[in-house]
Amino acid sequence: MQLRMDDDEFDAYFENGEGEEDEDEEVDLRENPENANPEYELEREEGDSKSPEEFAKFLNATQFADEIKEYLKTLKFFEKNETTGDIVPTKSLLKTVNGFVIYLLGTKKIQKPVLKSLSAIFGRYDIFHYISTELVRKIGNLKDSRVNAWFNLFNFLTTISHPTDKITKPFFPQFCIRTPFSTKLMKKRKMLWIAADWDKVWMAIMTGTVNSKVSLKLIPYITEHVISKLKVPFKSADFFYKMFEKKDIHAILSLAAIFKLITEHNFEYPKFYEKVYSLMRPSLLYMDHKEKTLTLLDSFLSSTHIPNYIVASFIKRLARCLILAPVDAQEPILGLIRNLLVRHGNCEELVHREEPKSFIDDPFDDKEPELHKTKALDSSLWEMKLLQAHWNQSVRKRAHFIDKPQQKLESYVRFRCSDELFSVNMAKSFGGEDGEAEKYRKLQDGEEDNEDSRPPEPKKSRKKFGKFAAKHEEKEKIVKLVGVNSEKPTSILNRKTVTINVDSPILWKI
Repeated sequence: MQLRMDDDEFDAYFENGEGEEDEDEEVDLRENPENANPEYELEREEGDSKSPEEFAKFLNATQFADEIKEYLKTLKFFEKNETTGDIVPTKSLLKTVNGFVIYLLGTKKIQKPVLKSLSAIFGRYDIFHYISTELVRKIGNLKDSRVNAWFNLFNFLTTISHPTDKITKPFFPQFCIRTPFSTKLMKKRKMLWIAADWDKVWMAIMTGTVNSKVSLKLIPYITEHVISKLKVPFKSADFFYKMFEKKDIHAILSLAAIFKLITEHNFEYPKFYEKVYSLMRPSLLYMDHKEKTLTLLDSFLSSTHIPNYIVASFIKRLARCLILAPVDAQEPILGLIRNLLVRHGNCEELVHREEPKSFIDDPFDDKEPELHKTKALDSSLWEMKLLQAHWNQSVRKRAHFIDKPQQKLESYVRFRCSDELFSVNMAKSFGGEDGEAEKYRKLQDGEEDNEDSRPPEPKKSRKKFGKFAAKHEEKEKIVKLVGVNSEKPTSILNRKTVTINVDSPILWKI
């Protein structure tokens, strides 16, 4: 289904930072013949309308937005309460809202362009006020097995902007003049109740039983676009704790959100570093999100006030992961370890301490979950010596940093994918005087890294030009032996030749 919508019928968005509107809005609406339709006044009798199920089927079969608009023109949205005199929604409006929610949470997956077009109708702040209430009620009963319903809900909510970003134009003034949202009190507090509707829907999602496939997209989006705009951001912590306990990619994605709650919203998470430490396994480095995870780890350990035993434990855990890590993860981890040693100078003991004689002699306990009991500060970086015999030349060279003086500035941590590394290795030339096989053997044995063992290259003489050129340069004398005849030969048999007295073979007479 593809909805086509004219720009004149449904304007996109307009910005209103303070949430204030013109007090003469109702007068302007009455003067506008497109918005002021006498048929949609409060005194008009309510006609027949589609049931929620029928309206959901109608949305499934609709191909154009004009058809939806034509149907909405036939409805009466508001009426006066006979007891209180307040303007309240009609049954037709409630059926329409329920039908849209049934369509959104149905078994069919709706394409993103369709939902974006529908948001221009049902995503406007006044009608979304009623849709949000119905969504909160339905989300609580939505099971995690409803994959398409969760995807539809998530994709639709991504098109709804927070009022601090953008405020959509109202929906109901296109069909009727007086609405509950046209009162002065609602205008004054418009920003508050729009934000409250947006807030309660997202909180209902985070408290629901979200499908695992949807949560892989939901966690990064909430981290970047939702947390900072919630009225009470730390209420989202329960959702991220639940995702973190899954101990898979969900835990890795939720790290950014938990770190954001700690740094920006003063949230306390007990044993945070122990939780992060438990995720640092070699299997993590084979996932697609390893670059983002290592970047976050660098942010976690950026403070110089972190105890040394925590930093040393992470250094040793990363060093152990290096042995089983893929090539595209080894270079950035080596750079991260080197930067941690620069950042935390007290951890340099790991470099200067002698290597253990065997793996069993290493005091570091990799299976200890508590960081103050790992004995990482008593260990050494013998793993770097092991990597100095790596088959990859770049990894081998980077592992030699422990043999050099400690640098004072942090280095840039570079991430290169496996395809890029393959292209770089294939672009290197082999061969020369030793031949391709000998060149390859030296590269594998690491003989090219030792610059002292190379024979000195002969110096090439440079030619001088211009006024700096030598006036008289000795050149090798090249003598060309040319036969000369003094007389014109009468025939080829009587030809005479002349010999030149030089150190060369005597010319033969023909």
